[in-house]
Amino acid sequence: MIESLSIFIGGQNRITLPYLAYPPLFTSPSILLAALIVIPNAKLSTTLKQILSIPLLLAVFFIPFGFTNGDRVIDLVAGVMNYNLFLRFLELYWVGPFLQHRPAYATVESLWIDFWGCMRTFPKPAKEDTKDLKKGEVKVYKKDKKFYHIILYLLGNMAMTDVIGSYMYTFTGTELVQINAERPVFFFFIFFCCVLTLNSAFNCVGYSLQLGYCIFVEGGSYSSEQWRSLMRNPVFSRTIDDLWSNRWHQLFKSTWLAFPFRPVRILTVRSLSKTVKNSKSIAFVLASISVFVASALMHEYVIAANMGWPIYCRFYMGEQCIFFVGHGIAAFLENVIKMTIAPKLPKAFKESILCRALQHTWTIIFGYYTFYYIMKGFMTWGFHHDNPLVFSRPWLYDQIRSHPAVLPYIGSNVPF
Repeated sequence: MIESLSIFIGGQNRITLPYLAYPPLFTSPSILLAALIVIPNAKLSTTLKQILSIPLLLAVFFIPFGFTNGDRVIDLVAGVMNYNLFLRFLELYWVGPFLQHRPAYATVESLWIDFWGCMRTFPKPAKEDTKDLKKGEVKVYKKDKKFYHIILYLLGNMAMTDVIGSYMYTFTGTELVQINAERPVFFFFIFFCCVLTLNSAFNCVGYSLQLGYCIFVEGGSYSSEQWRSLMRNPVFSRTIDDLWSNRWHQLFKSTWLAFPFRPVRILTVRSLSKTVKNSKSIAFVLASISVFVASALMHEYVIAANMGWPIYCRFYMGEQCIFFVGHGIAAFLENVIKMTIAPKLPKAFKESILCRALQHTWTIIFGYYTFYYIMKGFMTWGFHHDNPLVFSRPWLYDQIRSHPAVLPYIGSNVPF
């Protein structure tokens, strides 16, 4: 019994499944949870739904620890998906009913909006008369682009992911840790390359999803006003808050708003409202920090599942928390400065190039010095070595072999 459960410590202990068998395994429990939650409570009570949800929630959480298909990118997707699906269904089945005394129920439409809301705006009826809408009317977005526009964006991001990803493929995680310690200027270049690669890789995912939605749901055309790209060039972020609120992807926004943001805010207000005057402000700050904690734990979860619990505990535990909680605190301090110091500064300075340059410099420096903590576990695991876009790799390696002067800036993973 104990030996059979040992596969769930992750890493090399996992069972390797055939390539096509793994996706159905890690999606099936979530599909069943979704099918169960949309059943009206008149047909299936909240209590019965909760009982039935327990083994399914456990399956969602532990499958990435017990199974793999050998492809690290697929394992990454499985880990990230299952972590967030676990949180979302935990809130729907247990947290919401317990905290807000509501039934364990969701409509198909609400689940649909949960999934697509990170990229597409779903307009709601106007609450009052406005210049463009009367109360109760829903904004209609004008379709101004076709599906082939998405293909162009997709191809551009695929090319970027291919070229820079092929360069990053040459490095092992151990080499990157060493570069950080011994060559900080070069490590800044690595940091920049990683941000560019993540920007283009996430946009490849986003544009692929948007292309499918455009063709199969919207009939081949779409409104550019209604859609946003997953990533909005984070290298141009002016603040840490701008980085995470506007420029980084919002894939899990609806999940993390539902849990932990709202529960933390509700519990904090309930706990402090009778004794503290600014309980709502404190609750908002703590709820915002809790979102960074949720993100940190997601990254810790993925590293633990794929490196294996013993190795994770010995070498990597807590590093993702340092990165994300640190960024959460930095974003909070930025907002404190924005409310206290910024109003006292001259308007001309706040609108000047110098002010923007200082903001960009602060964001880049803070990102650079904290990047090591998020990079170490993932790059040592080596998920970047399973990048599926490898079209430029033979050409790139030919160029490296033809120009030995660039070898100090290349990793060891190049065949000669």
